Amino acid sequence: MILDWPACRNARDLGGLPTLDGGRIRDGALLRSDHHAAMTPADVATVRAAGVSRIVDLRRPAELAEQPSPFAGDPIYTHVSMLMDVTDYEYPADSYGPLLDHNQGRVAAAFRAIAEAPPGGVLVHCRGGRDRTGTLVALALTVAGVGPEVVAEDYARSENCPATTMINTLAHAERAYGGVENYLRGIGVEPHHLDAVRERLREPAFLTETRAGWDAVADWYTEQFRGELAAKIWDRALLAGFAELVSVAPGPVVEVGSGPGATTEFLHGLGVDVSGIDLSPGMVAVARRDHPEIRFQVGSMTDLPVPDASLAGLVAWYSIVNLPDEALPVVFGEFHRVLAPGAPVIVSFQTGDEVRVNKDIAFHRRRPEAVAALLVAAGLEPVLQTVREPAEHPGLVEQVPQAYLVARRPSAGH
Repeated sequence: MILDWPACRNARDLGGLPTLDGGRIRDGALLRSDHHAAMTPADVATVRAAGVSRIVDLRRPAELAEQPSPFAGDPIYTHVSMLMDVTDYEYPADSYGPLLDHNQGRVAAAFRAIAEAPPGGVLVHCRGGRDRTGTLVALALTVAGVGPEVVAEDYARSENCPATTMINTLAHAERAYGGVENYLRGIGVEPHHLDAVRERLREPAFLTETRAGWDAVADWYTEQFRGELAAKIWDRALLAGFAELVSVAPGPVVEVGSGPGATTEFLHGLGVDVSGIDLSPGMVAVARRDHPEIRFQVGSMTDLPVPDASLAGLVAWYSIVNLPDEALPVVFGEFHRVLAPGAPVIVSFQTGDEVRVNKDIAFHRRRPEAVAALLVAAGLEPVLQTVREPAEHPGLVEQVPQAYLVARRPSAGH
């Protein structure tokens, strides 16, 4: 995805690139650009808002002196010169093979800078955002399982960067070293660094599968269940109670897994300053079409694009049903992170122990007491736990009871 950073060239997020095994690169995990010397304070704020936890500057010291980084001295900034100060080898126009051959220690250090970064996105850049940046990004993407053709296609999105140059570079790594991973291991990159980059860049399979499933049925689902909330008396009552809780300390509220936006619209009608986040671009497109007065964006509740302690409330209305058990602690940890002290979260789901698959989407039923315990483990205080019996609604006959939990982040000093 091209990034709207006017002060930069070749700025983009590598999220969404497909891997050879059917996965994809995580959104916001790896970004690239040219240097940042022309950035204004507003531009710097935009980079920070993108969730960047480390900036890896690959330029030579002389380039830094000529065009200083506005991030120099910041804890997120790391300088790793990826080229020797004076290049003393032949540098062909159609391959970065010699760069790999003659700068091995520097390449290893740059790769480790990605692997050892704190949680969040890593932004890699050099002077032009082409040669050094392109090579390091290609190594990281290859380790994460992206095929050479896709790596080269992304490289070619930069100015004056023919895809054949990167194809030749990766072919050189294959011929001379037995592949990218063998090359990296041979220059001192440890196996745990390779694993760390894979873990950082690769999106969990359940997210890829869930996104694809909801994208495929977004329009059908919207029409099938349009108006459903109007028939759910107790759902509306609980959401109205949540809206009253939020009104005590008003502020922004986010619905995660907002789908076609019906619940978001209901809360908006109650005067809540609410927006929606959904994993599925198809669902976000439908929600934006049907509710243009409300802001919807693509994102994952496993890594919310929301600043710490910034929300007056959070809604997960039948959206944790698509999460496997092992993802719940991470997600509830995110809920705790983004909620302001004292702010509530409301969660709803179907009760039970089964995992049902419908239209290639997994739906997890859960025990209320188990979910409540995980919320507490994430540092959230219980407020309400209730279960209603199954009911019949237009287009839907519920098979099992429905659970509703309200918790809150403890107030300051508690």
